[in-house]
Amino acid sequence: MKKWKYYKKIFAYFKEKKFLIFIYLLTSFGITGINMLDPLISARTLEAITKINFHNMLLFSILLVVCRFVSNLISYLNKVSSRKIQDDVELKIKEDISKELFNLEISNFDQKGTGFFAERVNGEASSLAGIFTYLRYNLVGFLSSLGVLIYIFYLNIYLGLYFLIFSFVFFYLNIRRTKRWEVERKTSNEMYEKYSSNFNELIRGIKDIKVLNLKEALIKKTLKDQRAIKKYNYESRMRDEKHWFLEDILRSLYELFFIILCIILIKNGLLNGANMLVLYMYRGRATEFINEIGGIYRNYKEVNISMERIYEVIGGEKYPKDKYGDIKITDFLGELEFKNVFFGYDKNQVLKGINFKIKAGETIGIVGKSGAGKTTIFNLINKLYTPEKGTILLDNININDLTEESIRENISTITQDPYIFNMSIKENLKIVNPKITDEEIIEKCKLCKLNEYIDSLDHKYDTLVGENGVILSGGLKQRLAIARALVKNSKIIMLDEATSSLDNETQEHIHDSIRKIRKDYTILIIAHRLSTVIDCDKIMVIDKGKVVGFDTHDNLMKTNKVYQKLYQKELQ
Repeated sequence: MKKWKYYKKIFAYFKEKKFLIFIYLLTSFGITGINMLDPLISARTLEAITKINFHNMLLFSILLVVCRFVSNLISYLNKVSSRKIQDDVELKIKEDISKELFNLEISNFDQKGTGFFAERVNGEASSLAGIFTYLRYNLVGFLSSLGVLIYIFYLNIYLGLYFLIFSFVFFYLNIRRTKRWEVERKTSNEMYEKYSSNFNELIRGIKDIKVLNLKEALIKKTLKDQRAIKKYNYESRMRDEKHWFLEDILRSLYELFFIILCIILIKNGLLNGANMLVLYMYRGRATEFINEIGGIYRNYKEVNISMERIYEVIGGEKYPKDKYGDIKITDFLGELEFKNVFFGYDKNQVLKGINFKIKAGETIGIVGKSGAGKTTIFNLINKLYTPEKGTILLDNININDLTEESIRENISTITQDPYIFNMSIKENLKIVNPKITDEEIIEKCKLCKLNEYIDSLDHKYDTLVGENGVILSGGLKQRLAIARALVKNSKIIMLDEATSSLDNETQEHIHDSIRKIRKDYTILIIAHRLSTVIDCDKIMVIDKGKVVGFDTHDNLMKTNKVYQKLYQKELQ
């Protein structure tokens, strides 16, 4: 029942291609008919040659050329239609999977890695869309071979039975091979997904790998994984070779027994030389009838595997999806409240009943030891994860009741190493707000003390920044990320240790940018250095997953022991 549900979804992709499917099926039957004629005409041509009948030699040779010309023409139309169907369907499947990937909970990527899902997008979509390519060969081959077998029975029932018996022998061998292949395919997929995920991680961390001198160690690990995959695939291919070796022996015996049987039938007056010649031309095609059924069965299994792997991502329950409500905020103020919020990663409880309320337009510093739960608070505000207990309110509305658009458009997070796209500076800003004018972009960049630097570049705002902003310093990337948040017009801007690795001068530039915009936005700043949040409206102190202080710097210094220790440690 579950598989039928998958098939209904797959067929929906092909519905829009009705005309192309009609052309494909029509040409498939055309090829089948011509393929049945080809051996017959070839046999008649050989018969005319042996009898030195020049008229028939010329006639059948011309018919053979015409037959093959028409076959090639129809085959061309068949290939074009099936390729067009496959390409369009593959693109649509990849589009749907890509959309669904962005709807998956972040926890899925934490557990599996990005390479795991990338393989589902690329490999399985191609395999599933290729169903028409498989069918093009199997269907045409099946219909042609079925027609040939019927014609053989018409010519000689004894040889027809002989061909049918051997066909079932080959079919049995193919079914056994397909069952083994199905298990091997699943195992190979799992191995390759794990390798792909690990390899993607290596590529992303290539700078750190070089700096830490881990190149040799990680290359050895990668090669070890590759060798394991290669060994498994090699063993699988060797099993295939044994199968083909056995089948080749059987085919040789099949050919020998065919000749012996023909001799017996001719001697007993049950077969003439002309029909034997035709049957000899058909001998290879006769057994393909069952082989094509085996091919269809294998492709059916291939499609099943691909469908299961794709629909685990699209519409499946194995990988949880983000859930949003239907309330859309049209005039977001920027108020934020946590009510008794609990959250943990696996068995590690991070937040233990967090409570706080932030008014619109306030600038709040968040401090605490590493692992206290500061970044987790930001992750929950961004709805990257869902609390185990408690409620998060944005403008007094439960975050779970809001649309994705309401959350994403109104909240921006700037990390210690913000992601900058491999585009121009202008494109990096316009990507979050395509309607913004060049004048507005310049205005936002001036607020972030970025315009002067951009003007010094040869190509100004059209300068390409490279992968992840490689040509920009850490401070410039931070300011560009802040400018992007302003261009996006997010009412809540969150900075996660955004200045912790910067020098004092650059850090001051960033905080000067923040001071210029703070009156118009709700700003949350996670800080390692307490000196960077002293002038915030309030400072939230997190300790062991709880809010243990929420006041101004002066008041916390008087009343909060945890904050006092953090401050004294920084002075030391």
